[in-house]
Amino acid sequence: MLIIKGIEFEVEITHKRIKNLYLRLKDNKIIASAPLLMADHEVYRFIEQKRDWIYRTYDYMQYKKRITNMYKGGDFFYIYNVPYRLVRSIGKKNITISQNCIFLSYKDDSDDAIRYLYKYLDKHLLNKAQEYLEKYLHFLRDYGYYLTPVVKARIMTSKWGVCYTRKNQINISSYLIHYPLECLEYIMVHEMTHFIIPNHSKRFYDIVAKNMPDYKRANDLLKQ
Repeated sequence: MLIIKGIEFEVEITHKRIKNLYLRLKDNKIIASAPLLMADHEVYRFIEQKRDWIYRTYDYMQYKKRITNMYKGGDFFYIYNVPYRLVRSIGKKNITISQNCIFLSYKDDSDDAIRYLYKYLDKHLLNKAQEYLEKYLHFLRDYGYYLTPVVKARIMTSKWGVCYTRKNQINISSYLIHYPLECLEYIMVHEMTHFIIPNHSKRFYDIVAKNMPDYKRANDLLKQ
């Protein structure tokens, strides 16, 4: 067992017919592949020298895990990339968010309870989306689009957002609630730009970049 910055790591050493020592990380396990004649204390000494690398790798893996996986059960539910402990109970429908906990009460323990939670959080998501809409509405005016789009949220598994120009409407995915706010901001700028340019041409992304110069970072987060 190895403790790095308060995190416990299990160490697994396997000796193989190889010339060099290799390390890889799997969750909280450090897996070392060592040459046949290398003593275990030499392996541990090497691992000690790699403490910073182990921690950085672990931290990145945890970050990537929480932003790429939608909620599929478990004790934690991420809101804007911040973990909240999910406490579920059976009873009258109610949701309370307090001190990094989500208290979810529902009539049963089915998936409908989670859909009820997403619907509840859609209100928070839409409030933020509305802020971004107002922030960037000026560039639609600059291109001669004088309507104010209506924004709605719903569970979408294949898209982060959809622009309906004829309806003057933007739909955003409820799953954006798990991602950093910059991702929601990017999706709003992206879909708003579609009122001007219907395709994903260079001109389209030139307009996106003009309004949100660092949009590629947010786009990369959504692709991971």
